[in-house]
Amino acid sequence: MDDNMKHAKIRVWLPVLMYCALASLIKSVISYLPFIPASLTTWISRGIMLTMTVCMLQLVPVNERYKKAGIMRAVMLGCALFTAFVFGSTLLTLAASIVSIIAVYQEYHGHSELIAEMDAKLSGRWSSLFTWSILAAVLLSFGASVVAVILVLADMEGGASRISAIAIGLLSIPQCIIDLVYISYIKKMVALFENKEVQ
Repeated sequence: MDDNMKHAKIRVWLPVLMYCALASLIKSVISYLPFIPASLTTWISRGIMLTMTVCMLQLVPVNERYKKAGIMRAVMLGCALFTAFVFGSTLLTLAASIVSIIAVYQEYHGHSELIAEMDAKLSGRWSSLFTWSILAAVLLSFGASVVAVILVLADMEGGASRISAIAIGLLSIPQCIIDLVYISYIKKMVALFENKEVQ
């Protein structure tokens, strides 16, 4: 594939990724509203996951890492649909979490390599963002477990779900920040490729 075709794919699919990340962030925020059904936000998540999978596979010609990211995202979506329609499994959930880490690693490093020649600083930031995203996920997972144990030990009945929701909301703030940074980095990449086309 020649450079013009590659740039055309970048110009089309990077903005789609940015809008997916924005939709995911909005979905995360509205999922804490009590009048929004959990089933609705779950299906929105799956729709976003499917769109991001398509984006990754469309970007394969510009960087081979996107192929691995796309395959891993497809596996994640498959796991999500399987648990929704067949049965839930702790082992399957664990496998999906591991696959998710691989998908994010491949995507972020794909972005890093794609932009390296145009902006070395932004390239390095993509690599760092992967580390920060893992730390945010660990904080959320560990924090949620601690909150659950505390609530059980405190033997709270009436306000337990409310306290749990508030705690999870607070623990999710670092991930929301990561999502905002992701959006800003993709936006910078889009601008860089647009400027390159103008030149």
